[in-house]
Amino acid sequence: METLRVFLVLVFVIGSTVTAFGNTVSDESVEGIVGSDLTLKCPFTLPDGDTLYKNSWTIEMNGSPSNVYTYYANPDSGPQRALRHLVNRSEAVCSDTECRLTIQKLLKTDTGTYKCRVEFEKSTSQNKVFILTIYSPPDEFALRGHKSNYQKGDNLSVECFVREAEPKTVLTWQISGEKVEDPFQVDTSYDDGQLTSRLQLDDINEVTNNFGKKIECIAKSPGNAHQDSKYFLLTVDDNSGCARHLLTAASLVLLLVSVHFL
Repeated sequence: METLRVFLVLVFVIGSTVTAFGNTVSDESVEGIVGSDLTLKCPFTLPDGDTLYKNSWTIEMNGSPSNVYTYYANPDSGPQRALRHLVNRSEAVCSDTECRLTIQKLLKTDTGTYKCRVEFEKSTSQNKVFILTIYSPPDEFALRGHKSNYQKGDNLSVECFVREAEPKTVLTWQISGEKVEDPFQVDTSYDDGQLTSRLQLDDINEVTNNFGKKIECIAKSPGNAHQDSKYFLLTVDDNSGCARHLLTAASLVLLLVSVHFL
């Protein structure tokens, strides 16, 4: 009987601990870019007959949590302040359905696991975990090898490249918003800090339906946290052959005139 009583006490203590910790929803992975702003959204359900007491944010680094921001629904309950390295770069606000933490001018050191904890006056707290990864934008992003004007029969070979310490950017090609297809050929490689995607075509006469259209290279970071694009117009001189014929005809006329006067 004594053993059963101890067991029940342990169950009660463990149950109380779980209840005090609150309900945690599944983790959410979030990506950001150095220098940009980011908002973490922490939705919650306000229990009937209860009110919001406090919203706190912590970040786990090296296995231990550190306070990031504390927000009190009633300002008289305590200060609303950012802690650690987010001072002057962050703000937390709450409505009846959601708390938000906005971080301005992201730093690489902002990477980490963030926990949002929403506490109520009476009910069990609610929590959400964010796994935040911060990426640096490419050092350079450019196109090379394209022409301002092509002639019928020309081949096409254009390189789109980004310079970055590690190959994390994804490069894709589009023509007027549609993914490039055969007969275009795309080859991607990474070497010595440069990611290169090469768009090739043996004869532009194979894609006459794309003359005058925009050919675009799109660079996306993981999770689409950052996107940029470079483009050129596939401008083809349709009158090149005609011009050559006119030039030939003019030369013949001059030759005949010269012969006439000899």
